[in-house]
Amino acid sequence: MSRPSVPSAPSVLAENRILGTLCALLTVTIWASWIIATRYAVTTRFSAVDIGLIRFVVPFVVLSPIWLKRGIWPQGLPIGMGLMIAGGSGVTYSLVVATALKFAPASHVGTLLPGVMSIWAVLIGVAVFGEKPGVIRWFGYGVIAVGIVILTALQPGDADQASVIVGYALLVGAALMWACYTHALRRSGLPAIDAAAFTGFWSFICFAVIALFTGTNIADAPLNDLLVQVVFQGVLSGVVAVVTYGVAVRNIGSTGAAAFGALTPAFSALGGVFLLGETGGISLILAVALVIVGVMVASGAAAKLLRR
Repeated sequence: MSRPSVPSAPSVLAENRILGTLCALLTVTIWASWIIATRYAVTTRFSAVDIGLIRFVVPFVVLSPIWLKRGIWPQGLPIGMGLMIAGGSGVTYSLVVATALKFAPASHVGTLLPGVMSIWAVLIGVAVFGEKPGVIRWFGYGVIAVGIVILTALQPGDADQASVIVGYALLVGAALMWACYTHALRRSGLPAIDAAAFTGFWSFICFAVIALFTGTNIADAPLNDLLVQVVFQGVLSGVVAVVTYGVAVRNIGSTGAAAFGALTPAFSALGGVFLLGETGGISLILAVALVIVGVMVASGAAAKLLRR
């Protein structure tokens, strides 16, 4: 009687890397889609508060077994750190980015957010935690800065210049929030799924309270538009991306996942230009390319991938 064949270690490793790569690509696609869907929503019929409610109601419900079991505030989590996690990736971050997308094109937002966030993250690391990036990483941040300067000098022909600058200013603030969240999450020790449940609970509660005072347009929106936003905001961004990113990190490592994450500007720019009809051109391509290269160099992903 023949024994069932057992996959060899190299084949299992190859399969894991394929799975991790596919999950990383799916995650980046979802991140870019969230920016594009939000830009479309806030420039048509939805408000920033509407987007927040739709964005967090799904993780609030889907991840409820986690916060019901472990509590609405993780045990031992300091208040300040918890506020940075829930605000920096949840209610305040979502509110500011959605508002910024009223003024700035999705192609610009998708490039500015990861670029400026990387710079904020290293500045916080150096100033607060005494981190000492090497010369190569500083070079990467310099490349990001050049890309950002080129992008901000590129004024979309279909938008008012003053409005776009307001959008840029809001994005700088949102990037700072996400950088604070990144440092807080890393030092909190919370698993990603626990952090998602914690953020989903408090963000939905906060948006529900805000909606009591501002009102909401959700009930008046066509069902098709509402379903599109529920899928992109709640299901994909709120739940699926959390899982796929975790699978990517587990199978190809944080460096590999970060390398794929650097593709978000390219995906956002393509979606903004081809799906939303935003202004493209050589300057946008150059800015996106510089930010992608800069993020990969600054994160160390480029060096590790080259060594492999």
